[in-house]
Amino acid sequence: MTTYPRSGVSSDTAQAALRSLTAREMRLAIGNTPAPLEQLEPWEAFERTQGRTLFGRYAYIVDGKPVAVIALYRYQVAGFTFLWAKHGPVWLKEQTPQRERELRRLLVREVRRRDNRVVFLRLHARFRAPDTRELMSSITYDRTFVIDLRPGDPEAIRAAMPKDGRRGVRRAERVAREAGCQLAEETGLDRAQFEDLYAVLVATAKRDGFRPHPSQTYWDMLTSLGPSHARVFVLRRDGVPHCWDIVTVSGKQATAYYGASSNESRTFRGAEALDWFVACQLAAEGMTGLDLMGAESSRVPELYTVGRYKRRFASHPTEVDGAWDIPVHPLVYRTLVQARRARHLVRDRLGM
Repeated sequence: MTTYPRSGVSSDTAQAALRSLTAREMRLAIGNTPAPLEQLEPWEAFERTQGRTLFGRYAYIVDGKPVAVIALYRYQVAGFTFLWAKHGPVWLKEQTPQRERELRRLLVREVRRRDNRVVFLRLHARFRAPDTRELMSSITYDRTFVIDLRPGDPEAIRAAMPKDGRRGVRRAERVAREAGCQLAEETGLDRAQFEDLYAVLVATAKRDGFRPHPSQTYWDMLTSLGPSHARVFVLRRDGVPHCWDIVTVSGKQATAYYGASSNESRTFRGAEALDWFVACQLAAEGMTGLDLMGAESSRVPELYTVGRYKRRFASHPTEVDGAWDIPVHPLVYRTLVQARRARHLVRDRLGM
C-alpha cells in the first residue's frame, strides 16, 4: 500500500487531509483513472520551458484513502503570483460539493503556509460555491464535444455522428480530395517547417480576432512533450500548408489542443477534412476519444460560434469541470480584478 508524506495540513475533523506527493506517488495514485495530460508528469517539462515551476503535487485524503490528486504550477498576472492546476484536480472517488470545498480549503491553507505571496488559485470544479470566482483573465469552458472513436471503423464512427455531421465529413473528404489536398501526420517536423505552419495561425488569428502565442510556445510544447504526447497533423495543397492541428495524447484520450486554417481552406472545407482525418487515424491506433476542446454553455456563451462547428462531430456535448479562481488573499484579488476592469474600460474607450 502506498503511503503519502504529510504536508503539515489536515482538516479539523482529522478525517480529511492534504498530503504532498512525488511524481511517482501521484502516478501510482491515479493508476488507470483517465487523467488530463496537464495533470501528469510529462506536462511539467512544458511548463518549465515557459518559466513556470511546479508548486507541488498533492493528494486529498479522506479516511486514509486518496480521493483526488492535483498538480499546481506558478503563474504571473500583473506582477502577482497565482497557482494554476489546469484541468485539475483529478477525482479518484466520488466528487461532491462538500469534498470540492474541503479540498479548496486545505489548498488555501497550504498555500498560505508555504508562500504567502500567492494571491489566488485557479482550478476546476463541477459545483459553483461561495469561494469560487469567475476567471479574472483567460476563458474557461464547462462543455465540450468529444468524437467517440471506440467503434474504430470510420463508417461506424460516422454513423454515431449527427446527420449534418455525417453529410459534412463526407462532403469535406470529397471536396478536399478534388482540390488536390494531401493530409498527413507531420509529427517530428523541424523548426523551419513549423514556422510555415505558424504563419497559418497568424492569419487565423487576424481573421478570428485573437492573439496567438509566440511561435516558440507551440514549438516548446512539441519538443518538451515529445511525439508520445504531442502530435502534428497537416493539410497541404500543392505543398503549401492550409490547416493544421496539434493533438495532445494522454493514455487513450486525445485532445485537439491548437489548430489553424487559412482563409483559402474554407473553399475546400479544409478544417473539417483534417479533423475527420485525425479522428480516423487515431481510431485506427486504438484511441477512444478526440476532445475538440470547448463549446458554449450558459456560463460561456462566447464559444457559441466555434461550438456550432464542433457539434457536427458528436451527438451530444460532454459536461466537464470549468475553471474558477479561488482567492487566497481576497482584498488583493479584488483589487486586481478592479484594476483589470479599469484597464479594459480605458482600452475600449480609446478603441485600442
